[in-house]
Amino acid sequence: MKLFLRLFIACLSGLSGLAAILMILRPGLVPAQGTWLLVTVTTLMATALASTALSIIAPAAAQAEASAPPEANDTDRQIHGEATKIVSQLRGFAEASGNFRTALAKANDQLPKMLKADQVQLVISYLMIENENMRKRTAELQGNLELSQRQIEKLKTNLAAAEEQGLSDGLTGLRNRRGFDITLAAEIATAKSSGKPLSLILADIDHFKIVNDRYGHQTGDDVLKWFARMLSANMKGRDTVARYGGEEFAIILPQTSLENAVTLAGQIKQQLEQKLWTKPGAPNTNLRITSSFGIAQLGDSEGSSGLIGRADAKLYECKTNGRNCVAA
Repeated sequence: MKLFLRLFIACLSGLSGLAAILMILRPGLVPAQGTWLLVTVTTLMATALASTALSIIAPAAAQAEASAPPEANDTDRQIHGEATKIVSQLRGFAEASGNFRTALAKANDQLPKMLKADQVQLVISYLMIENENMRKRTAELQGNLELSQRQIEKLKTNLAAAEEQGLSDGLTGLRNRRGFDITLAAEIATAKSSGKPLSLILADIDHFKIVNDRYGHQTGDDVLKWFARMLSANMKGRDTVARYGGEEFAIILPQTSLENAVTLAGQIKQQLEQKLWTKPGAPNTNLRITSSFGIAQLGDSEGSSGLIGRADAKLYECKTNGRNCVAA
């Protein structure tokens, strides 16, 4: 429909332009030539404005509709406000267009009554003034829409950053518990639809309470960040590490069998055993940090709670067997 309108407007504009040129080059070509010349000029103005309106209003209205807020937080409300502003601007433009149509209709009604050139010239001047007013209104609308679009894009960026921050752990920079839950649910759905395996590792730092009690919570935080970096360094592809809570971490392994997950956990366990953690600013404080690992692979009819429960049971089994081990 929009394509048809554009083609129709283009054809009408072209024919009007040709007619105006012929009448200017060949005076007396048609009876009442002054009247017909005014009609062609008016048609050219109207088609130009119609083309401008189609190019501005349609995409702007679509943008306003697409910007409706999905949630009622502050940033969403700001986006909604910008969209409402755009709709208001479009409404004002429509009203201005209505005024211009009224001016054209008024001139059209007066044309048959005009025989003198000065009267025709007066109407042409009137239409030129209305056309200039409409041009200014269109330019103002275009500027306002571009400004609103930039503001909406900025708000969307801020919203995405806020959402990402809400899914991250402030200390380690890993996914927090909420981020873990969302990611695990998505990966389970993907695994079930693709038929590929999904494994989960729960890792708990051994004797972490002793580290906190003996060296203080700041040292405990440093150990947590160091351990998080150690886990992250062993990830690839869509693997996700999250801080599950306290000193417990979770590793989501898409497209990974139980056997391969056990291999990965053993690799991390060995790396921990071969390294000593040194307290920042205290080179003589060297700690050997170890971890226990509980592993489970997603079952055919299993959800997130079942998978987490089985991995947690294996982690508990590892702790009761002396820690610093892998159980699957």
